[in-house]
Amino acid sequence: MPKLLTALLLAVGLPAQAQGTLSVCYDDWAPYVTYNSRSGHSGLSFDLLNEIFGVMHYKLRFQSATQERCLAAARAGKVDIMLFADAEMLPKWQLSRVPMEFWLLAAWVPKDAPPSRFASLAQFHGQRVGWVRDYIYPAPVQQFSGWQKVPIGDAIDGLRQLSARRVDVMFEDVFWTERMRRQHKLQIRMLTPLVAAQPQFLALRPGLAKLAEVFDSELNARIRSGEMDLRYRAVLGVSYDAVRRGDYARALVAETATP
Repeated sequence: MPKLLTALLLAVGLPAQAQGTLSVCYDDWAPYVTYNSRSGHSGLSFDLLNEIFGVMHYKLRFQSATQERCLAAARAGKVDIMLFADAEMLPKWQLSRVPMEFWLLAAWVPKDAPPSRFASLAQFHGQRVGWVRDYIYPAPVQQFSGWQKVPIGDAIDGLRQLSARRVDVMFEDVFWTERMRRQHKLQIRMLTPLVAAQPQFLALRPGLAKLAEVFDSELNARIRSGEMDLRYRAVLGVSYDAVRRGDYARALVAETATP
């Protein structure tokens, strides 16, 4: 174990040779972490978590469930770590401070709609926006008021309405929406660059709060060395560094490479 990590473990009161198994619950979100019966759990975050907690001599046991089921398990004391959580969901749990994932939000429009690129939210002034009721959108989208909100109960239903041109635009996740577009043969397309990005964090149960500090330190080391950006580019086609600093015009690797 590197001397710096050993010193950090001791500084936060953890034994340098800690061992054990921690349970991790997550709502399936490819390509960060996902599950299928053939290959099991996989994804960029799955690999990173195993590496970082492995350095701390912990093994991880993953389970994929809906967010509601993960929350119920966490509140019942059956889960040690929950992904994609926030302080409102689990107020007594410790959140990490350094994001391992981002909710990458893009503007999606009908396939033959006239806009070719995303310029600003103002370009959708007066249009019908599919608004998913359960979403907490990033602040710029949440606070804009110059459009007509069409309440949507389920995101996939909203995408179907978008494909049928019953709404003019939806602000949705880059990866999930592209998967839904192909799977359901939806007549929609994504505008670039990105609209916004919302960082995601780990939630660790009471009693494991000190592990968050070590996790953040390990993740920060990978950011400083450029490893996180390289991984994001290779696996997601996204620049971690550009997203983190809010430089959305340079966030998508293919978009950045376009003359």
